Amino acid sequence: MFKRDKEELEKVWKETLTNVEKRLNHSRAYDVWIKPAEFKDVQDNILKIELPTMTFEKGFLPFLDIIKEEFYKIEKWYPEIEFVYREEPNIQTKHPPQFNLNPGYTFEQFVVGPSNRLAHSAAMAVAQSPGIAYNPLFLYGGFGLGKTHLMQAIGHFAISISQTNILYIPAELYVNEFIQSIKNKTMQGFRNKFRNLELLLIDDIHFIAGKEGTQEEFFHTFNYLYDQRKQIILSSDRPPKEISFLEKRLISRFEWGLVVDMQPPDFETRVAILKKKCEIKNIHLEDDIIFYIAENIKDNVRVLEGVLNRIFAYATLLNKQINSNMLDEIIKGSCNERKKIINMDTIKEKVCNYFKISEEDIRSNKRIKNILIPRQIAMFLSRELTNDSLNSIASKFGGRDHTTVLHSYKKIKLLYNSDDYIKRVVEDIKNNLLS
Repeated sequence: MFKRDKEELEKVWKETLTNVEKRLNHSRAYDVWIKPAEFKDVQDNILKIELPTMTFEKGFLPFLDIIKEEFYKIEKWYPEIEFVYREEPNIQTKHPPQFNLNPGYTFEQFVVGPSNRLAHSAAMAVAQSPGIAYNPLFLYGGFGLGKTHLMQAIGHFAISISQTNILYIPAELYVNEFIQSIKNKTMQGFRNKFRNLELLLIDDIHFIAGKEGTQEEFFHTFNYLYDQRKQIILSSDRPPKEISFLEKRLISRFEWGLVVDMQPPDFETRVAILKKKCEIKNIHLEDDIIFYIAENIKDNVRVLEGVLNRIFAYATLLNKQINSNMLDEIIKGSCNERKKIINMDTIKEKVCNYFKISEEDIRSNKRIKNILIPRQIAMFLSRELTNDSLNSIASKFGGRDHTTVLHSYKKIKLLYNSDDYIKRVVEDIKNNLLS
């Protein structure tokens, strides 16, 4: 090859990318992964190509052969390419506090296992091709199973490729902002905020159920973003069809893309999670201790991490060697403490919040299904998680007879073993109470 100066090769590079864009039929993949790559220099016939970040390289590499082929058609030689990177973006300066992305919630720190493999793969696909692959992406599962982690990992990935027009927001905050916009007569500003996004991530979307005005507004926002091929990611504790008091038109739209279930991690995954957390926190634990924790703590990832933090605190603050006796004491003590602070008022509150009903409803004599089942679940959990007698529980639920409590307990226990929906609901509320 004969040598070309920097200016000439820069023109060749631009022409190459133009031809690549045509070859890819002007796809969004070109805009996301290839267009931002800039020619910087040539040294010893090696092209120096600048990418936004090192993470960005993963998305660029699959197109490298095509780029070299198009370059060859112009220059008659296959270039050797080296990457240089712009500075990693400062998340805090590029994003206002409302984005609230946890720095630990990245793909690199997410442990993949059988229970979450599909969800992880879907999240990666969405991150790499937003608005194209699975729109919307709907993640559902119990408390502490990694839904928020995966959602925010997508957000961090978007930041790493300099996509700054994103927003992560819990549904409760979305509702509150909507109410404030009505109160302050700033609806247009509210709409502009949510409709001028490249990526919208809403956690716990079931919170908008039963709120007609919020659902109406979100329906139109969803349609606008979807029509503009902007990515929408939602999470909930249950699939769209099982969200009570959610409008059918929203249920339909939530199912347009991909709905993915996230289950509790199996033993091997729990071990891997614990080892990953130890690595991040720079904590050394012997395998037998990690195995013991994984065998005894099966609730969810957050509970696992909580126990790990407690063990570490005991070891450092008391300056004691961690052994099986101490471990057993910590785990049992943790369980006992949780049980002591749980009372029937708390249980009723959590159940009512979950089903979007009032405490007056749960104490009433109403026997319609959407009231009866929550009431029976509340009685079941009161029996399971407190030391109160059947009579005490009965008195807290509208002065009922103890036989009513016993009947409710037996019914929910039976449904727990035969009905996947009831099992998931009970576990979700229980995990929320114990967290």
